[in-house]
Amino acid sequence: MRLLQTLAMEGEKKPSLAANTVSQDETEDFIDLDPDLEAEFLAQAKQLEEDAAALGLEDHNSITDEELKELGELALSGAQMPSLQEPEKLAENEEQLFERPSSQPLWPTSPPSNALPTPPKLDPRTLPRDIPLERLGPNPSEEDFASTLVHGRSIHLPFFHPKTHGYPAAVIQFRSYHPRLLDLFSHFATHAASSLGIPCSRVAYLPTQRTLWTVPRSPFIYKKSQENFERKVHKRMIKAWDADEEVVERWFKYLRKHELGGVGMRMVKWERMELGVGRKRLAHLKGVALGAADAQSVLHAEQIRDLGAQIVKEEMTGVTNDGVARPVAGKEVVVQAKKST
Repeated sequence: MRLLQTLAMEGEKKPSLAANTVSQDETEDFIDLDPDLEAEFLAQAKQLEEDAAALGLEDHNSITDEELKELGELALSGAQMPSLQEPEKLAENEEQLFERPSSQPLWPTSPPSNALPTPPKLDPRTLPRDIPLERLGPNPSEEDFASTLVHGRSIHLPFFHPKTHGYPAAVIQFRSYHPRLLDLFSHFATHAASSLGIPCSRVAYLPTQRTLWTVPRSPFIYKKSQENFERKVHKRMIKAWDADEEVVERWFKYLRKHELGGVGMRMVKWERMELGVGRKRLAHLKGVALGAADAQSVLHAEQIRDLGAQIVKEEMTGVTNDGVARPVAGKEVVVQAKKST
């Protein structure tokens, strides 16, 4: 059993520590100790001896002064310590580090034998593809990786496509009373834009709109106590560039279909047309209007001619019930002509 024995020295000498086994007969080595401290120390030593005996620890297992002296001599002589081991030698080149020749590449350059062929065009009805990533090979294309179901990918930031021309295509503003819901849905919107290949910005934080109402605390009109009600509207914004109108419209429909409760959206979309579209549309409208007017005038002329022929026919002859033809009064003819018109 090993204990630390404290020797109290007189004068300004510092106490020294020695690793020795303390027994009942060695208590005389303590100089000028308080009787209470000495009794406490003896009780602790006795308790330690009893615990060591109960655990089956013998005194020969402890390191004696002779063994310490031998270990010190071995350390001074530079001999190998029996209980110490040399650390492993560090690698000095790639061959020792990776256990392969340095000319061999670190990652395989060719896809595995069971790799899937890259389809020319994926059918949206079959997405996402539930296949392991190992079958895509070491360097999969963006189309293959984006169409594959990867659990946990939505936690990270999406891939932000670079702008090609910098033409603004759409702006979406999100508003909500709950910041956590707002951050979640704006993160979802950026992932959707990345999957559709739309170059978009990161989520921008707009100023928070704060509204304050001060009302009486009690319905009593002369009550002087008042209370305040506050409402904060948090806002986020995403800008999109260089995207086709149909792609942007599909992005909007996807967000409206999977909209999150408690989050409002305001969508703005830019539509661009070729130069001279106004002149072409005006000419087209003029042509349509003139054609309709000509057709209407021809129709009116034919109706007038037919009506005149009918009036002449009815004015010249009249047919009675017995089949005898006789002239018809002009007044009646006029009335019939008005009725026919």
